[in-house]
Amino acid sequence: MKTELVISASSDQADIALLEDGRLQELIKEKGDDSFSVGDVYLGTVKKLATSLNAAFVDVGYEKDAFLHYNDLGPQIKSWQTYLRRTLKGKQLSNITNFKAEPNIEKDGNIGDVL
Repeated sequence: MKTELVISASSDQADIALLEDGRLQELIKEKGDDSFSVGDVYLGTVKKLATSLNAAFVDVGYEKDAFLHYNDLGPQIKSWQTYLRRTLKGKQLSNITNFKAEPNIEKDGNIGDVL
């Protein structure tokens, strides 16, 4: 099955279409009045892995889950995951200078191996 995600965005609206074998499966129209921006950092819960898209749908507290592609993770995602996990458990001090970084993720890796 061939899966495609088509996004058409402007300053006031984004149209997102999910196609499977060329047939429309889902269409989402989002108005640009939300108070979030590309590049914002959120703490969320992975709800679904879309391995054919190499992406995940993440609950960040909005009505609809956020779409997160593997290429948007950033190479240091494993270090951030470790630091956050330790901080939430109370095992990490707020001083990051002594934190040992994890290896960067591969540029062409799979989201299921990271999340």
